[in-house]
Amino acid sequence: MDGDRKDPRREEEQQPTYVPASPIKRTWAWVAVVYVLICTALYTYFLATGRTLTGLGPLMLCPALAGLGVSAVLRYRSGKARGGRLACAALTGACAVLLLFNLWVGIPALLWNFGG
Repeated sequence: MDGDRKDPRREEEQQPTYVPASPIKRTWAWVAVVYVLICTALYTYFLATGRTLTGLGPLMLCPALAGLGVSAVLRYRSGKARGGRLACAALTGACAVLLLFNLWVGIPALLWNFGG
C-alpha cells in the first residue's frame, strides 16, 4: 500500500531543469527577429502604397552575414570551431567585408525607390 503512494520529493527531482539556449541559438533568433521586422515593413509599405520596393537583395543578405560572422566567433570562443583562429578570422573578415559591400550597394538602391 505504501508503494502506491507518490513521494513529492521524488517528483520534484525528476522534473527537468531549465536550460537556457546557447549563444549561437540566441544569435540566430535575433537574426530571425530582424527578418520578421524587415518583411513586416516591406509588406506594410506595399499595403500602404501599392508599390513594391526593388533592388533590396543586398540588404536582405546583411542580417544573415552578421549572424554568420557572430556564429564563427562564438564557435571559436566555445572551442567548437574547426580550423582554429585563422579560419575564424577569415570567415569573420569575409562576412564583415561582404556585409559592408552589401550595405554600400543596397542603401542607394533602397533610396532610389523613394526618389533619392
